[in-house]
Amino acid sequence: MHIVIIGNGVTGITAARFLRKGSSHKITVVSSESEHFFSRTALMYIYMGHMKFEHTKPYEDFFWEKNDITLVYDHAERFDSGAKTVYLKSGMTLSWDKLIIATGSKPNKFGWPGQDLDGVQGLYSKQDLELMEQNTAGIKRGVIVGGGLIGIEVAEMLHSRGIDVTMLVRESGYWNIILPVEESSMINSEIRDHHIDLRLGTELAEIHPGRDGRVASVITSKGDEIGCQFVALTAGVSPNIDLARASDLETGRGVRVNRYFETSAVSNIRRTARYRPHCRKGSGRSSGSIRRRGYSSGLFIENTTMP
Repeated sequence: MHIVIIGNGVTGITAARFLRKGSSHKITVVSSESEHFFSRTALMYIYMGHMKFEHTKPYEDFFWEKNDITLVYDHAERFDSGAKTVYLKSGMTLSWDKLIIATGSKPNKFGWPGQDLDGVQGLYSKQDLELMEQNTAGIKRGVIVGGGLIGIEVAEMLHSRGIDVTMLVRESGYWNIILPVEESSMINSEIRDHHIDLRLGTELAEIHPGRDGRVASVITSKGDEIGCQFVALTAGVSPNIDLARASDLETGRGVRVNRYFETSAVSNIRRTARYRPHCRKGSGRSSGSIRRRGYSSGLFIENTTMP
C-alpha cells in the first residue's frame, strides 16, 4: 500500500511517523515549503539571529531515509480521486492507495484596499520569512494588523532590528478575548514600555502605495494616517484549501465533510482536522450516510468505504 501525504508540517509529519510505527506501508511526503520538517514557531528566532534554519529541524536529515519515508520537494497542484493520482508542479505524478492532505493554513485577508501591495504580507511559512527579510531591509517603520500571538512575534522581530513598530489591535486590550482584564492590561503596559506604538480599539481601513508602488502608509478606522514601509497582516489564519478547490471538493471556509469526515467528492474521502467550524445538523440516514455537515481543514482519502 502506498500512502501519500501532502504537507510536511506538524500534522503531516506526525501522521507519517505514526503510520511508520504501525506499518511497513510505502509512505511519501510532498511539500513545496521545505525539503525537511522544521519547527514553524522558531521562524522568528531565525529573523532575530538567535538560530539558523538548520537548528529548527527536530530530526536529522538522515532520519527520513532511515525510517523509509520518501520526501518529495514539489508542489501538489491537484489530485484526481477517481484515478488516485496527485499531479505535481514539476510534471511528476504520484499514484496512491490512501491520501492525506495536511496543507495547513494561510494568513487572513479581509479585502482591505492595498492588501496585495509590495511590502504587505503575513507570516506563516518559510517563504513568508524569506519575503519578510526582503521587505524589511532598511525600513524605518512597520505596521502590524492584529493583536494575536503572531502579531506580537512580528513586533518583537522588528523591534530587535531597531525598526519602529505600530500595532493596530481591534480589541480594547491585547488578547483580552482570552486573558483576564488585569493580565491584558499588564501586557499592554509591557508592549508600550518597549516603545511599541500600541493602538487599541483600532482597525485597518486601507493601505496606500507610494510612487514606487510599494506600501507607503495605512489609514486606520479612526482616520489616522501612519507612514510605513511594511505591513504585517496577522489577523488570524484560514485553512489552506487551494488544493481541495483545485480538485473539485466542496468547500466553504474549509472543506465540507460529514461526521465521518467524508467529503463531497466520493464516499471514501475523510478529513483529519484540528477544528471543524459551522457544523450543522442534517437528516439522519443509515450507517455510513451523511448525518452532520461541517467544515474541516485536512484531508484523508482512503480506499475503503466507511463503516
